Amino acid sequence: MTTQPEALAAIPGKHAQPAADTLAYLPKGGAQLAYMGHAEVTLALIEVDPLWTWEPLGIVDGVPVILKEQNRFVMWARLTVLGKTIVGVGTCETRKGDPEKELIGDFLRNAAMRFGIGTKLWSKATDA
Repeated sequence: MTTQPEALAAIPGKHAQPAADTLAYLPKGGAQLAYMGHAEVTLALIEVDPLWTWEPLGIVDGVPVILKEQNRFVMWARLTVLGKTIVGVGTCETRKGDPEKELIGDFLRNAAMRFGIGTKLWSKATDA
């Protein structure tokens, strides 16, 4: 039987480098940055732990607390996978049409990376 630490340690080996056909691309600074969309991150989380959960750090009147910092929105939340909880953050520009969705998707990518999902997409090292 696999222990929690073993199961958590196995995540990067399978999910750090996502399959090329699951990636989306964003033009930035003359380059095309590869990233995992929130749907792909969600599928990876389900594969790792079908019972994964997330919750915002702050809730007021049943709604997640979203902070406005200059020209961006910020939402802090917790992601729990295999019984381990990590705090992450989602940010987006205030001009976005559906900031709540943007914040959740950004938070999921940010926090899931700390478990090893899509980690190699964030690394600047050529052999990460």
